[in-house]
Amino acid sequence: MTPTEIITADAEQRGLDARKVLNAIAGFVQSKMATLIQEDNTLLVLRLIEGNNAELHLFTTDTPMTMARALAKMIPVIQRTSLNAVYGKADNDQIIQLLQRLGVDVQESDRPEYNWMAIV
Repeated sequence: MTPTEIITADAEQRGLDARKVLNAIAGFVQSKMATLIQEDNTLLVLRLIEGNNAELHLFTTDTPMTMARALAKMIPVIQRTSLNAVYGKADNDQIIQLLQRLGVDVQESDRPEYNWMAIV
């Protein structure tokens, strides 16, 4: 699947307006404030925020096992960047547990708009 197809399917499953989500991501990518990392049908959107940090958004149509394998491949890609930390707003504790099982040191966020962070 293409990134657009993954985002659309994931957004619709969550009850979000896929067009708004796509337009927002496209704007960030065009302005070089975000980049995409895709493995299988799992997509991470990394949007730069203050201080060489990034906000992460996960979109997927993969099964949980395939998504876990995809994330395991994406983590080293993120670790090779110049980012200091990544932040997220997980609405599912299982994602945080999965990241921890994959060796990510997930911590409580030092920014109130996010509920987790990880030092890169």
